[in-house]
Amino acid sequence: MKKLNIPEYYPRYYTATDHPEIIDIENANFISILAKGSFTEKIFYQRIALLKQAAQAVIDHFHDSGKDFELSVLEGLYWNDKKYGQHSISRVFDTGPLSELNYRLMIRLPEYVTQQHIAAAKGNLDPIHKELSKGIEFFEYQEGKCIQMLHKGPFIYEIETLGQLEQFAEKNSLKKRGIHHEIYLVDFTTGGTQENLKTI
Repeated sequence: MKKLNIPEYYPRYYTATDHPEIIDIENANFISILAKGSFTEKIFYQRIALLKQAAQAVIDHFHDSGKDFELSVLEGLYWNDKKYGQHSISRVFDTGPLSELNYRLMIRLPEYVTQQHIAAAKGNLDPIHKELSKGIEFFEYQEGKCIQMLHKGPFIYEIETLGQLEQFAEKNSLKKRGIHHEIYLVDFTTGGTQENLKTI
C-alpha cells in the first residue's frame, strides 16, 4: 500500500508562484518544537534534527496500519515579543535581536495523528535529548487568509521577497494580522549551499 505523501495530498498548500498572491489556508496539524533564539545557532539545527526524529517515531507507530505516511517538509513560524512593538511584513527578522526571536519549527501530520501519538513519540527519543525535547508538542494552526510567494535561493535575499509581499499588501489595503510562516520545500543544513533552496 502506498504511503501518504502529504505535499502531494495538499498540493495547494505546498505550491506558490514567484509573485504575491492571496490564498486561504486550511487548518492543519503539526508536530512542532517551540523555542527562542537565532536561526544561526547550532541548537537551531539540533532542534530540526530532533523534531524529524520525533516525527519519524510517529510515522513508525503507523507502520503496516493502513495509515502509513511519509515525512513531510520542515516549516517554521517566526515572531517577536510584544515589547519590540509591531513590525511590518518585511522586518520580522530585524525588529528585535535575533537572540530574542521566537520560533516554532514544525512538520505537518495527517488529521488522524493525535496529541497522544506525539507524547508517545517523545517518550521514544534518546534520554540524552530530554531537555531539548521538552518543547516538542502537538500544534494545530488556523492560518486562514494570507499572502504568499515563492522565494528561490539563499535566505539572505529573503528581505527582497518579503518587501514584495509588503508592497502587495499595501497596494491591496491588506493589514498584517498573523505571524511570519515559511515552508521549506528543499532541505537546508548549516554551512551548506543555499543556491537551490525553494521557500514559500
